[in-house]
Amino acid sequence: MSHDLVVAVAAALLGFDLRKESFVATATAVALVIDGARLPVYLAQQGRDILDAWPTIAVAVAGVLAGTLGGVPLLRRIPETAYRRIVGVLLLLLGSYMLLRGLQGK
Repeated sequence: MSHDLVVAVAAALLGFDLRKESFVATATAVALVIDGARLPVYLAQQGRDILDAWPTIAVAVAGVLAGTLGGVPLLRRIPETAYRRIVGVLLLLLGSYMLLRGLQGK
């Protein structure tokens, strides 16, 4: 459900005249709030499993940090109009995928 919400927020953000940096920052903030709200539930229900998975989590966190640091210069090089088109196409693909999955009952 939360991924559906993030896609909906990203689609809504395209309707505003946001710079690409503001778009990314807002979408990231929404995702962090959603995950932050779910984290206590995960810890309460599967805390032991999460602790056991700490090496995988550490690698994932390192990947997120590396992707963020590497993504900033890349984002600067993409023209604003191209960025909006790329995001629009990705949202169309994700929305189509979600619709098909919903119609299949998955």
